[in-house]
Amino acid sequence: MFKIQGLDSINNEILNALQINAEMPIKQIAHKIHKSESATHERIKALKKGGFIKGSVLLLDYTKLHKIELAYVLVRLNDHTSLAASNFSQKINTFDEVLECAQIAGYFDFHLKVATTCSKAFYAFFETKLQAISIVGETYTNYVLAEHKRETALKLS
Repeated sequence: MFKIQGLDSINNEILNALQINAEMPIKQIAHKIHKSESATHERIKALKKGGFIKGSVLLLDYTKLHKIELAYVLVRLNDHTSLAASNFSQKINTFDEVLECAQIAGYFDFHLKVATTCSKAFYAFFETKLQAISIVGETYTNYVLAEHKRETALKLS
């Protein structure tokens, strides 16, 4: 369980509920936290204003979509300056295939989650986009065979 400084247990319950279902009606959340709908609505507005809620997204079940293949790519840059890392991040953010990009510590510099329609499409992405970035040095790719757990919600206490 994670704690967010400055939030009480009621705000945490609201955030837990909305992380599981961002479309949950305010009436249902209010019932769950034992507060009025107006008080619940005001808390949600305050959480948004405070930056605790960035937005709402719809999560797709990849198993229901045909021809979605995932790969995780580790990238080591030839240049390890903060400017090079920033330039790499900016470039990566323009690629639709990249779902996630994290700068990491260790031998590699970045961890990418990449979605394509097939291995041929992944190869095209890899050759024409990723390898075309001049500061990309070594890469290491893991192709996803099956996804057994995918969570986006942090359990707040």
